[in-house]
Amino acid sequence: MVLVTKFPPIPRLSIVIPVGRDVATFENTLVSVLENQPADSEILVCHDGRYANPFELSDEVRFVTSESNRFVDLVDAGAFAAQGQFVHILADGMRATQGWTAGAIEKFEHFDAGVVSPVIRSGDDNIILAAGWHDTADRLCKPADFGKMDVPASKAKLIGAYLQASFWRRELLRTVCEACDLQDELDASYAYEWLARTAGWRCVLADQSSVIADDDEIPGEQPSLSRGKRLRAIRGCFRGGGSSAAYKASAFAMLANLFRPSMLGESIGQAFAASLETKISRMIHPDEVLACGDDADTVIHSLPNTGFTETRRAA
Repeated sequence: MVLVTKFPPIPRLSIVIPVGRDVATFENTLVSVLENQPADSEILVCHDGRYANPFELSDEVRFVTSESNRFVDLVDAGAFAAQGQFVHILADGMRATQGWTAGAIEKFEHFDAGVVSPVIRSGDDNIILAAGWHDTADRLCKPADFGKMDVPASKAKLIGAYLQASFWRRELLRTVCEACDLQDELDASYAYEWLARTAGWRCVLADQSSVIADDDEIPGEQPSLSRGKRLRAIRGCFRGGGSSAAYKASAFAMLANLFRPSMLGESIGQAFAASLETKISRMIHPDEVLACGDDADTVIHSLPNTGFTETRRAA
């Protein structure tokens, strides 16, 4: 006798696509995922309740409603609705490529790999826009390997992933979302990595996994005094905080950017980071993040209900 289950199999990977302010750009992202969807995966479209699903895709995707259209809230809703062991976030303006998830999922074979970054490439000429990000003397959260065609074979930088194109262990992502109240996309990308790193996790680059960006610049990369101030303050909550460290980092950044006038404002901004550290420290809770090696079930069951609702349109 053959037994047939009434329930669909649990997917290994959940692909979360937030609906941004530009619906046409979001739909381009969604189409690219549908065209290249890997087996054993589900697609979650996260929105604030206003997306009308004009293509009647309820049989192919799950629709999840968030409390707002802020990117971090949409990601949070997707993380808690995800059924897969791993969660892939792909924001509007990013496009999937054939087989792009395989190389990323493979990296989770490392026990301490909590986050995986794909390589983000330009849609015009396929050059690298970012192979993750890293901190350098001249800039915080700087795109790694920008402008190159290939990732260096001996890549050993300590990197982070841009939240807009990242892979996560589901339990880690859920606790990181709960542990951080920052709303800006760049600030969240930076803080999420530091929260994961502090809990003992690594971000690993999947150099065989590529996504295509519609724009030739990662969101949040425009230099500004505010960017330098905010990112240095976030870093200061984890390592090297206080006025003295901020002044020193700012001085090094100004020297490194001496012949790049557009970067001087951001370098100067780092000097004022200490005035933000207290405020930001109240918005970041490292002790709430799943530590590498912890019992995930115990942590997840203790999390509060976030209040999102999952919705399906009638087929």
